[in-house]
Amino acid sequence: MAGQSAVEDIRETLRREIVERMEVGDLLPNERELAERFGVARNTVRETMIHLEAFGLIEKTRRGARVRQPDFDPIFSVFAQHFDHSGKTLGDVLNFRRIVETGAAPLAVQGATPETLTRMAEANERMVRSLTVSASATSDYDFHMAMIEATGNTVLIRMYRVLSVPLKFYLEVGKSRSLETEESNAQHMRIIEALKVRDAAELTAALNAHFDHSGAVLASASARLAAQAAPASCSTPREETP
Repeated sequence: MAGQSAVEDIRETLRREIVERMEVGDLLPNERELAERFGVARNTVRETMIHLEAFGLIEKTRRGARVRQPDFDPIFSVFAQHFDHSGKTLGDVLNFRRIVETGAAPLAVQGATPETLTRMAEANERMVRSLTVSASATSDYDFHMAMIEATGNTVLIRMYRVLSVPLKFYLEVGKSRSLETEESNAQHMRIIEALKVRDAAELTAALNAHFDHSGAVLASASARLAAQAAPASCSTPREETP
């Protein structure tokens, strides 16, 4: 193995071993031992360690590289940087949320507490009372974030936190008209009621109705933006009379 391919091969081997065989706090072999094992220079091992650390799999200590508690934030942060604001991406974000949140419904109804319901109700009220589109979108995000946190799924919770910027931008699209915000408020109340009685089927139905409404709002907003961006039609120039 040599060059970048060596780093990638060693990284994948060690990543698999860390996940499948090692526990948090275990020390990895030192650079010399790893270099001998893989038949590479210590610089190659050192670069591999940098990659594993960047992925949140290990941390450096005085005793050497140690397995750390998994941290997915760096990976999700890189992912979030590649979002654009096109209609296609906004539609993809909506479908992503529909898939994730409806799929999370059974966990949410199990994990929702009175505190969860209070947080969601307060966020829903703030969404309607907000004076700016940005503040309203933030409150909308807080509403859904509270439901996601009720699932207790660490990966899902971190993913939603890291994706907060593109998610909030998408939510702003549906806050340009007060009637749309009021409709979202009513749909949110239905979601809260489903969580309160721990009815996963009703929660799924409420979420799907909410996302159907969001899809219609998004389509309307995209059409308006496309019309605004379209160049004005040019009238045929008059022929000058000689």
